[in-house]
Amino acid sequence: MSWRAIIALCLGGSLLHAEKPKLEALFPAGGQAGSSFLMTATGRVEADARLWTSAPGVHLVPTGKKREWQVTLEANAPRGLHLIHSANAEGASEPRWFSIGGLPETAEAEPNDEVAKPQVIEKLPLCINGRLDKGGDIDGYAVKLEAGQTLVTAVEAYALGSGVDMLAHVLDEQGVRLHTASDSRNLDPVLSFKAPKAGRYIVQVAGFAHPPVADVRFTGSASVVYRLNLSASAVVTQVFPQAVTLSGKSEVELIGYNLDPKKTKHSFEPKDIRREGDLALVTPVGAILPIQVFVSEKTATVEKEPNNTKEQATPIQAGAAVGGRIADKADVDRFAITMKKGDKLQARVWAKRLGIAFDALLKIEGPDGKLITSSDDESEQRPDPQAVWTAAADGVHVIAVEDLFHRGGDDKSYVLAVTTPVSEVDVSLPDAKPLLIEAGKTVSVKAIVKPAKGSKDAYILRVSNLPAGVSADAVEVPEKGGEVELKLQAATNAPPANQPLRIELWTKAAPFTSKPAKGALRGESQRGTSLLDESDEVWLTVK
Repeated sequence: MSWRAIIALCLGGSLLHAEKPKLEALFPAGGQAGSSFLMTATGRVEADARLWTSAPGVHLVPTGKKREWQVTLEANAPRGLHLIHSANAEGASEPRWFSIGGLPETAEAEPNDEVAKPQVIEKLPLCINGRLDKGGDIDGYAVKLEAGQTLVTAVEAYALGSGVDMLAHVLDEQGVRLHTASDSRNLDPVLSFKAPKAGRYIVQVAGFAHPPVADVRFTGSASVVYRLNLSASAVVTQVFPQAVTLSGKSEVELIGYNLDPKKTKHSFEPKDIRREGDLALVTPVGAILPIQVFVSEKTATVEKEPNNTKEQATPIQAGAAVGGRIADKADVDRFAITMKKGDKLQARVWAKRLGIAFDALLKIEGPDGKLITSSDDESEQRPDPQAVWTAAADGVHVIAVEDLFHRGGDDKSYVLAVTTPVSEVDVSLPDAKPLLIEAGKTVSVKAIVKPAKGSKDAYILRVSNLPAGVSADAVEVPEKGGEVELKLQAATNAPPANQPLRIELWTKAAPFTSKPAKGALRGESQRGTSLLDESDEVWLTVK
C-alpha cells in the first residue's frame, strides 16, 4: 500500500467518547497472492477506524459494513508475514499479523467438531482459514489419500498472534489417532503423514491457551484464528545449504516431501532473494511458507563427510559460510581452520533463526585437541550458538558442531559462518507500543543502545518520517550507551496525522551509517521464532 494511503486514516468529525481501536484478530488472517476477498476484524474497531499496512501490493478498502474490508493482493505481493495496524483520531492499536501465501484458499465451515462430520476437502493443495471460536472447539477436515501418499500440514496460529498452542492430529475414518504433531520452530505444528492405505483421513486441529492458564481444556474465542495449509503434492520445507549470496547464483538442494529425486537441484538468482534484516527469504516452487536463509558475501560451501575426527575435519577459511547436517545421533561435524598465535575468530551457527529444528552445540578445540570454549545458544531472540576465541598457539584449530541432545536426521541442518569478530552496536526499543501526541504537547520514546565492545564510535539517535508539525531533536548517545530518551514535540497547529515513524541510530562522523531500532512484537509470550518477531515501525497519532 502506498504511503499516501495514510491520508485515509484521518477522518472528518469524531464519535462521542471515541476510543482508540483495539484490533484483536483478522479473519481471514491472510490470503493467496493475486486474490481478492472480504476480511473482518475482531475487537474494538469502530466505523472511524481504518486499516494500514506497509506491505507492498496489499490494498485494504472498507466496504461500508461494520468491521469489514475488501482485501486485494497483487500477484507479486511478497509472500510471508506482514503487519496490519488499525488507527483512528484517538490512537492506534497494536498490530496484527497477516500472512500472504501461494495456495488456493477456503474458509472453515462449521459444524466440523465431530469425527463423523468433518468438513470434506475435495481438492488439494489448499489453505483453510479457520477459527477455534469457543472453549473445547476441535476442527476436523477430511481428505482422500492414496496408499503411500504423504500429506503435509503446516499450521499458522501462534505466528498470527493467536493466543494458542496448537495441536494437529491425523485420524482414520474410525477416529483412531494415527499421528500427532505439536511444536515446530514455534508453537505452530508442522505434520507429515504417509498414508498406509488408500482412503479418507481426518486432520484435526485444536489447542491450549497461550500463555498457559489453569484451565487445561482446549481453548477458543473469536480471536483464535488460524490458517491450515494442506498439500499432498511436492512440498519444499528447507534448502541445503540454507545460505545464499547476493553476488551471483546460489546452488542448493531442495528438501521436503513428495519431491522428485531428479529435480532437487535448484539455483537462486539475486532477484529471487528478498532481504529481511540480517537474513533473507526465498520461496521456491513447492514452498508452503517462505524459507529463511543466511546471506553470505561468498558462495556457501557444504561439509565433506566423513568429518567426525580432527584428521577428517573439513578445511575452511575465515569468511566462509558452510552448510552442514547432523545425519544421526553419533554425528559430529568438524571443520579445520589454520590460525597463528594471537589470531582472533568468531564462529556462529545459524539454525533455529532459520526455522530449522536443530539445537546446536558449538565447540572450539585447540591444536592440542583440548577444548577452548563451547556454546549452545545466546538468548531467546538469538537461540543459536556463537563463540569467539583467540589462538594461544600456531596450528590447526577445530570447530565442532553437534546436536545438544544427540539427535540427527535429514532435517538437522545448519549454516556455520566463520569470520573475524564482528561486534556491532545494538539498538532496540524496550516498548514499541503506539504513541499518541496532542497538538502543543510532547511525548517520549526510549531506545536502548549497546555499543560494540571496545568501540570508540560516537552515535546520535534520530527520528525519521515525522508528520508535519512534529519535531524531535537528535540526542547524543552516552559513550557507554544505555537507555536514551527522545522527545517528540507537536506544534500548537500540528494537523491530525496517523503514520509509522522510525528511531534510527547514526554515527556522528563519516562514513555515516545508520541502524533502525527494533522492538519485539511478541514480548514475554514469545516461544521460538517466526518470520516476523520484531519491527522497526513505531506508530504515531497526532490529535
